[in-house]
Amino acid sequence: MKTTSIWLLMLFGLIGMVTVSVAQIEEIAIGNTFGAGARTMGMGGAFLGVADDFTALYWNPAGLAQIKKFELFGGFSHSELDAETQFTAGRLTEDNQSKTRPNSIGFVYPFYTSRGGFALALGYNRQQTFDSRVSIKGIDPSSGTVFSDLDVDETNSTTGGIGIWSFGLGFFISKNIMIGGSLDFWHGSSFNELESKAFDVSNVDSELANFAFHDTVDREYVGVGGRIGILAHVGDYVTLGVTAITPMDLEVDELWRQQTVAVFDDGEEEAEADEGSIVFDLERPFEFGAGIAVKLLEKRLTLAGDFQFSDWTQTEYSIPPAEDISSDDFDRFYDSTVQIRLGAEYRIPNIDTSVRIGYFRDPIPFTGKEIDSDRDFFTIGLGKIFDQVIKFDIAYMRGSWKRSSDSLTTDETSNRVFVSAAYRWY
Repeated sequence: MKTTSIWLLMLFGLIGMVTVSVAQIEEIAIGNTFGAGARTMGMGGAFLGVADDFTALYWNPAGLAQIKKFELFGGFSHSELDAETQFTAGRLTEDNQSKTRPNSIGFVYPFYTSRGGFALALGYNRQQTFDSRVSIKGIDPSSGTVFSDLDVDETNSTTGGIGIWSFGLGFFISKNIMIGGSLDFWHGSSFNELESKAFDVSNVDSELANFAFHDTVDREYVGVGGRIGILAHVGDYVTLGVTAITPMDLEVDELWRQQTVAVFDDGEEEAEADEGSIVFDLERPFEFGAGIAVKLLEKRLTLAGDFQFSDWTQTEYSIPPAEDISSDDFDRFYDSTVQIRLGAEYRIPNIDTSVRIGYFRDPIPFTGKEIDSDRDFFTIGLGKIFDQVIKFDIAYMRGSWKRSSDSLTTDETSNRVFVSAAYRWY
């Protein structure tokens, strides 16, 4: 009996890795937009039609041509994610994770003539964040799995993200039209750790006391892509922006480790471990965006709106990263998304201070869980210019979303703070 039990545990634990949480089958390098620049995020990320500081390198590189002074830019962000899980009836578990990281750093160097000009930019912007921590506790009511009728205590945590080092150029092709592009070097990492413990409190197995899975997945991401943009002034008060992000093969170098430990009623322990590595490409599709910015009240008030379309069903793996992932996973479990970003900025006369407000919807592309509420963020921000050359901005962003599958419901709340400063020299 004991031998049969342990081999069944090893089979499910090491080969199938069946867990209460299904989060690991979701490709974290898809979606999870973070945002760049405190001013931009104070306006809900609505910047495709504004694009007039260093972060235009990320949002719309055509806007770099608008910058007429040398600009040195830097910023960081602090994020905190709170997760509340409901596993089976009445069992509520809370967990959280917080991180402070660089958000943007770089410079813009303009070259101006009497009839237009261009600007070069070089720097870093953080594209995605993977930081999360979710805990689950309770009796698993499902049947036919290794966890059935056992008291489960599971924590699934991930840290890391992807940033982009870019070199870009924006220039005027006519009095009111600018075009630009950037060459983007993507680099990042993620570390996922799954700790699952199960206790046989109901004596489901006459010999088993408890067992545990410890699973880690360590990844490095490298890729080269690009983006192009157009910015057009329509009269004195309206600006239109259009962008396209090119398809890209994101190389993923993955190292995984798994360990299973079973403890029996007589105190005997059985353990098994395995590890391996795989290198594969994640082929990301085209992404398209468009935005508008309107200036009112003698240009003191700016209203902006963007959308960005991504068809994630066209994503592909060169090699599936796991045996339980098929080549058509993105067709089956992913959908196209449209990000919506809205914002407003009001510049207070005489004191060189701006106040901002915004809304940002970042839809969840993964359809393997029921989406009870999508990722919606509300933002506020404040900016101040000192001596006409130093600019300081701060923004706060709060959002939440809720998903469920089988007996598990996860309700997550994100709080982010962005701080940035720029020095513009004549």
